[in-house]
Amino acid sequence: MADPSGLGEPVRTFDARPARRRALTWLIALAAAVVALVPAAVAAVLSGRAWLGAPLTVIAMGCAAAAGWIAGRGIVWRRAPVVHLFTGGIVVSPAPGPAGAGRKGSGALTRTRPAVADPPGDGDTWGDAAPEALAAGGLDGDAGVFMWDDLVSVTVSGVRPWGGAAPPSGGAGPANGTRWRFTVVSSDGRVLRFGDELPGVRALGETVAAEVTRRAVPRHLAAVKAGEAVRLGPFTVDLDGVEKDGQRVPWQAVREVGIGDGLVTVRSYGGRPDLAAVAGHMPDALPFTLLCSEIKEMLGPA
Repeated sequence: MADPSGLGEPVRTFDARPARRRALTWLIALAAAVVALVPAAVAAVLSGRAWLGAPLTVIAMGCAAAAGWIAGRGIVWRRAPVVHLFTGGIVVSPAPGPAGAGRKGSGALTRTRPAVADPPGDGDTWGDAAPEALAAGGLDGDAGVFMWDDLVSVTVSGVRPWGGAAPPSGGAGPANGTRWRFTVVSSDGRVLRFGDELPGVRALGETVAAEVTRRAVPRHLAAVKAGEAVRLGPFTVDLDGVEKDGQRVPWQAVREVGIGDGLVTVRSYGGRPDLAAVAGHMPDALPFTLLCSEIKEMLGPA
């Protein structure tokens, strides 16, 4: 069983609760404004004061639209996540449920600890408490402990809903207009999802992805050296080459494997078709590209 005291030094806390409290405050205030403005606008129009009713109606519609936008954000209706980053792993609250419906988790990677107060802050703080205190902190006493070795796969997705422009004011929107989402799978099948409801989620996700990649590439390379075929997303890699959807490119025909323009692409020589997959939908896109580089280097020039 993972012990919080083995997680090393606390590094950073990512806390979505302040953003959730702000969102709820704005939602309540806007809803109250709509409730007050709509009857006032109707009364003004019925009394022949359209010059007053029209602007009141416009303001009420604006408040309703803003309230609808806030209500549409998932963070308002669910428990706000808190993630404590350590040098040796992460502590997630609330803890993810067991993998598979109705199936009990192994209990080897997560455990519930009594809750203690989390350190104050505005959602993005640097930890200075003892690892045991941070690891035990959680919402309703619920926290999951994950060592780096417990995490085996990561999917990274970044989309720009505003065309790369800055997010609308009022709230902790995604930085630079990019909505980041990281889906991490543990060795017992539990799934962790980190989105832009967490302040600084990109830093968290990049750290987790780097740690997963650092462990995944040697593991997959050893399997390939042993003659096994390794499947990463839609690609299958072995000592003979790379395959996707029945199309195979032998290593001597692989020119480059990389990530760009939202795609993971295997570019080939000799008029062979390139292989491609959407990076945001592919688990372990970065480990895949690094694994291919390692294999090409190991096999040497044709």
